[in-house]
Amino acid sequence: MALTHHPLRDPIGRNATDYAARLQVALTRAREVSDEMLARTPVDALVEAIVEECAASPVVVDHAGLWIETPELSRGNGGEGEEPSVQLKLCVAVEGASSALGSRNVFSGGQMQGDEPGTWYLVAGEGTNEQIADAMADTEKLRAYIDDFQAKVRDAATVANAEIERHRAEMRAQLMATVGARARRVQAVLAATDALGIPLAPRSAEQRIPLQPRRLTVAQLDAAVAAGFQEWHLAEQIAEDITTTIMSFTAALERLIRSASKLLGEDEETIRDFLLFILNANYQGAATGETFLGRGKTDILLRWRDRDAFIGECKIWHGPAKFVEAVDQLLGYTIWRDTRVALVLFIRNRMDTSAVIDSAAACLAKHSKLLQAITPAEPTRRRDYLLHAHGDRQRVIRLSLLPVVLPQPS
Repeated sequence: MALTHHPLRDPIGRNATDYAARLQVALTRAREVSDEMLARTPVDALVEAIVEECAASPVVVDHAGLWIETPELSRGNGGEGEEPSVQLKLCVAVEGASSALGSRNVFSGGQMQGDEPGTWYLVAGEGTNEQIADAMADTEKLRAYIDDFQAKVRDAATVANAEIERHRAEMRAQLMATVGARARRVQAVLAATDALGIPLAPRSAEQRIPLQPRRLTVAQLDAAVAAGFQEWHLAEQIAEDITTTIMSFTAALERLIRSASKLLGEDEETIRDFLLFILNANYQGAATGETFLGRGKTDILLRWRDRDAFIGECKIWHGPAKFVEAVDQLLGYTIWRDTRVALVLFIRNRMDTSAVIDSAAACLAKHSKLLQAITPAEPTRRRDYLLHAHGDRQRVIRLSLLPVVLPQPS
């Protein structure tokens, strides 16, 4: 499991130990881990990833890569006849927090630049060019120097790594306490919300089913007509809002798997009653308090002046023939011009939902009463068509096909 790496706010060199600063960075990193990652990642794996990212790395010495340098030092007093002094240096590269070697009193010195491996060296001798040449010629003595140097480096690295591991263990323990407490809370919330079917975050406005009733009353509609609005155009804005509310309800079903799965074995009438409950919680009539009524087994109606201003039909997909019957039923109602209808199509088989939606769309595209198919913005959520009513081409119906996939419980 890998965390998304980001530069440290106060950069700490790879070679540096800086144990206290590294611990603070690690604790900050732990607080930045999202609840989503806490929910899907084992705590020990998450803690180990933060330790690897933030803690000092163990020291690794490249013994096989040892090399020798013979740098000239500056001349003593700058006299022209004075021969320069030359050093004989044994050098090794060290990966990890190589500065942990600095307090071991084993080396002559070290050089570290940025995140490059540190270079640690021992000055094995110093003299004139001739003296250094003679020392290099005595391979047996030189091998003894090298073996002694490498043995001391190994011992120093062992002590340094024990120190580094103590600090890594301390960081690991503090992270386990911090991350573990958060993870237990997140997982407990997830378990409870999953059991109850409650989402963890508020939905956007277009997904939310509003709970504040909207006072859609017969008196308001009559007043609008008296002010000059045409009856058959008056319901357009209301119908669009109703369609959006139905879409929000269907989106909620797709989110709340446990709740929606209870509808898998129910018929259209039961599902219609769920929708009626939502709609009548959001809109209010004038006298009875019921704006939306059920008629037959599957209908949802908004009636005004003895006509159906809005019609909803709930159908479970049972193939093209049954779907066409539902469309024909919608086209046979006594309606105004430009009446809106919604065909809410519930799909139980999740194996090939796209094929079901495309099949329903194909049925509408070749329907004999089709006037126009409107290009959909979200084909899997809504498709709109203009059709004319049975026996009257002047009465236009805008049909919104609203597919709903009923989730299967895992």
